[in-house]
Amino acid sequence: MIVATAGHVDHGKTALVRALTGVDTDRLPEEKKRGLTIDLGFAYHPLDDDHVLGFVDVPGHERFVRNMLAGVGSIDLALVVVAADDGVMPQTREHTAILDLLGVTECIAVVSKVDMVDADRAEVVSVQIDELLSGTGMRGAEIHQVSALSGTGVETLAGALRERALGLAARAANGRFRLCVDRAFMLKGAGLVVTGTVHAGVAHRGERLIVTPSGHEARIRGIHAQDRPAEQARAGQRCALNLSGRDIESGAVTRGDWIVDRALHAATDRIDVRLKVLTDEARALRHWTPVHAHLAASHSTARIAVLETGSIAPGDGGRVQIVLDHPLHALAGDRIVIRDQSATRTVGGGTVIDPFSPRRGRARPARLAWLDAIELRASDCVGADAAGQENALDARRTRERWFGSGSEQAPSRESGHESGHRSTHEAPPAAGLARERGAEQAIARAVQSTATGVDTGWIRRAFGVTDSELERILDAADAVRLPDSGVDRCFSPSHWATLHDEILAFLESFHRERPRLHGANANDVRLGLVRRVSQGVVEQALAALLARKAVVRRGVTVRLPSHKVTLGTHDERVWPRVARVLDPARGSPPSLRQASEQLKIGEQELGALLKRATNAGLVVPVTRTRFVPLTAVRALAAHAETLAGELPEGRFTAAEYKNQANIGRNFAIELLEFFDRSGFTERGGDRRRVRRPAAEAFGEEDEKQD
Repeated sequence: MIVATAGHVDHGKTALVRALTGVDTDRLPEEKKRGLTIDLGFAYHPLDDDHVLGFVDVPGHERFVRNMLAGVGSIDLALVVVAADDGVMPQTREHTAILDLLGVTECIAVVSKVDMVDADRAEVVSVQIDELLSGTGMRGAEIHQVSALSGTGVETLAGALRERALGLAARAANGRFRLCVDRAFMLKGAGLVVTGTVHAGVAHRGERLIVTPSGHEARIRGIHAQDRPAEQARAGQRCALNLSGRDIESGAVTRGDWIVDRALHAATDRIDVRLKVLTDEARALRHWTPVHAHLAASHSTARIAVLETGSIAPGDGGRVQIVLDHPLHALAGDRIVIRDQSATRTVGGGTVIDPFSPRRGRARPARLAWLDAIELRASDCVGADAAGQENALDARRTRERWFGSGSEQAPSRESGHESGHRSTHEAPPAAGLARERGAEQAIARAVQSTATGVDTGWIRRAFGVTDSELERILDAADAVRLPDSGVDRCFSPSHWATLHDEILAFLESFHRERPRLHGANANDVRLGLVRRVSQGVVEQALAALLARKAVVRRGVTVRLPSHKVTLGTHDERVWPRVARVLDPARGSPPSLRQASEQLKIGEQELGALLKRATNAGLVVPVTRTRFVPLTAVRALAAHAETLAGELPEGRFTAAEYKNQANIGRNFAIELLEFFDRSGFTERGGDRRRVRRPAAEAFGEEDEKQD
């Protein structure tokens, strides 16, 4: 279990950690000299062979809130410390607000330095803490009265922490690995070591990961998890990773960098967020306000673009786009805290909706509808509402137990310091399970609500899910998955069926408006649809329609089965002679001028005939001046399929194809470029591969089609 301290400067956080663990977390000479925690401190306390308490001691001074934020990004429990002589102070309130904005619900509160005050004062401070936490997700937290100096209450507090740690369900190690770096240093004989808390997933010794946003590749040479040597680092653990790599050296990795699975290396400078402004802010948060944005240990100056209103009033929430000056790593569901331009106070915070927000159209209705679909909602998290209601009830019961119903007077002095402990803790649902459930629901809604399909690459990057997790989620949503330019695009069954209907409606309109054309090609169809989808998606939809015989293909065009285009009587008589001249069986087909000379037909007259033959689907214009009969195109495409099947990785050059098809070099190049445009082949460098079967690209034999 990872525990982070929180509270005002000089309220005894470091002394309390030392009393619990025997470790002094003030490690810097300046900290020793000034008696002030400046940077993060760490201590570990083994409970048994399987359980270790890890403490992150954060600075309480207002100048070091940024360091505090770096330490509380992914913790299991907050230890809120308030000195009995001071009571609740400004940094107590700010730290508590930050913890609440980060979604922390597990909390134990401590009234420290009780040896310096009488029992009444200690109880008054306990009540202050209870009231402070009552408006947060930490409401109803148990409160201990402790003196680190005399030892009063330390054992009771240690027992409570032990009970929480042993009762804490192991955090599910779902998702792809990600660790946010809060320290990086060179260790003699080992090299670069980075430390941080693992936010998700599992990584093993020897595994290769990516440092983001820099993009450096790193290999894990060694792992310490919870201050013990380990073979793996997993979600919920505080870990030290010994990294190696060509570009990994001193200064290459710093606080705020992330060590992530390769698929998650996609830094972003625009993030859509559901943001809440703190109630005690003096004025509303206006559009384009400059701020400091903090995500775990990452930090960047930024601007706030309010999406739906001109501003967000204190205590209210709304959707914003955070425009970062420096790219950060973020996933949907991550928590962000914003501070004012001078970094002197916390303004608000919220939850990432889409970590890859667009530069244009961020507030358009379609974009806002997309955010509606993918936003992680409380209702998606099992038991979330019930847990909140139970916590509110706990807080009320606590006050009634101490004051009686309706009474606001201070408590009596019956309780001594040692017995000054109250517990109303009700364990909420495991945060990891709640977030996983929320991500599943958000992904399913995205697929169900998006008519143009959802990119699975975006899903992996935005939600950090593994391939197996994604498969399970998409299977549960009955998603239709289509390969599209190197990634899969997912459609709901209803959107996929509607796309088919829209294509058929377009073809019906196309035939009505252009009755002399045999049909439309895939690009005609794509441009004719209301929804914007790629040509690859259109081609796969047409293939599905062909399979159920809802459309007929001839060459590169498709038509409805009811639509027929035939040549006139004169053209029918002339066409067989023209087709023989254009047949490339003897090498390369003639150009329009050469064919005109051979056939003794005027070039203009022959061009008009070939246009009518093209409309009828009998001939294909490979270039503007070279026409090839459809039957010959199919045969030439078959040569490409045969060649691809004989070569490694199915890739061939133009020269190899020329020899296979026994045609001239110039015609081979023209033909291959036509195949590329038709979506039959795809060029990469000086080689090509077959993208889809020739029968799918150019149709089957006419007698099988018509």
